Amino acid sequence: MRILTFTSLYPNIIEPRHGIFSKNRMIHFDQIEGTCRKVIAPVQYFPLLGLNHKSRFHKYNQIPKEDRQGEIDIYYPRYMTIPGTNLINVADAMANASHKVMGKIYPNGETFDLIDGLYIYPDGVAAYKLAKKYNKPLILTALGSDVNFWLDQPQHKERILEAINYASKVTCVSQALKDSLIQHGIAEDKLLVLLNGIDKKIFNADVKPKVQNEYLLAIGNLIPLKGHEYILKSLKEFPEERLILIGVGELEAHLKALAKQLGISHRVIFLSHVSQDELGHYYAGAKYTIMMSSMEGMPNVIMESLATGTPVITTNVGGIAEVVTKDNGILLTERTSDALTNALKTALTRKWDRQQISESMNYLDWNETARKLHSCFKSAL
Repeated sequence: MRILTFTSLYPNIIEPRHGIFSKNRMIHFDQIEGTCRKVIAPVQYFPLLGLNHKSRFHKYNQIPKEDRQGEIDIYYPRYMTIPGTNLINVADAMANASHKVMGKIYPNGETFDLIDGLYIYPDGVAAYKLAKKYNKPLILTALGSDVNFWLDQPQHKERILEAINYASKVTCVSQALKDSLIQHGIAEDKLLVLLNGIDKKIFNADVKPKVQNEYLLAIGNLIPLKGHEYILKSLKEFPEERLILIGVGELEAHLKALAKQLGISHRVIFLSHVSQDELGHYYAGAKYTIMMSSMEGMPNVIMESLATGTPVITTNVGGIAEVVTKDNGILLTERTSDALTNALKTALTRKWDRQQISESMNYLDWNETARKLHSCFKSAL
């Protein structure tokens, strides 16, 4: 079974945690006998902005054109974008850039059996164009905003539905995403809920804290969708509490300036990249993991925190309510700093059973996820 994974959400040497869930899912799949895999992870570029050292495009330029992670070959073809405009169709640009390197990826008459496309738009639509061009089956995976945002954009919806119609199956990382796709007219038998797993060797109740003093923890890209500003504003109301914020992104300077403006800079630690192996220690030392996202599918941050025994305080978006209960966290009814402040006041007075919280996630297993994914691929073939 020769699989071509297609997604822009895949780690690289510059952003080792970018799309780490995609890699983790497939690492376990790669261990199944009779499988082999290659990865296309398109990278955007814009020539002029690439010269600016402060631009994200300069960082993207540092990503190698190809790499090897373990036994898997990864290719990072460049596709051009013009930021802030719709002058270039991103899905078409991704597909065209990838097609140009196919001869290098599969030389001497080699080929693949199936395309595994993660994130329905634009990645999944680009994967569909390649699958159709090479007359191969396609499996798509819905992750969150690809359904919750992009399917609500009239200019993109028709092409997304066309890709879904071609696909043999669409896996969804939460029941909420499946329900949303059904509301968009997708047949239920085309959809499969396939939860991401948890590496219990890394995330469990016996993990020792990285930092001895307890703190609040937030993990996620520093972008508007994640809502880190609500956490900073709420932290001002708790002068005894500290926050560790792990992530990188366009709002880094803004969030650091906000922390300074609020007079809490000395109580906020910004960390960029933390390896997956080290992440469990940060969860273990936290009183709570906080997530203030405006939209999600099924965030691994929530599941990893709970598997480590750390309760969560989070917005009730996407499929989060499928795993967060009154026994392991607090679901916010509003996405505001006031709502978070009230939840923290309640949470800080409560005694949580961390062992029980950890055990409640035992049903999540990457090996089981990989087995089900393999079965899905086999059916498509």
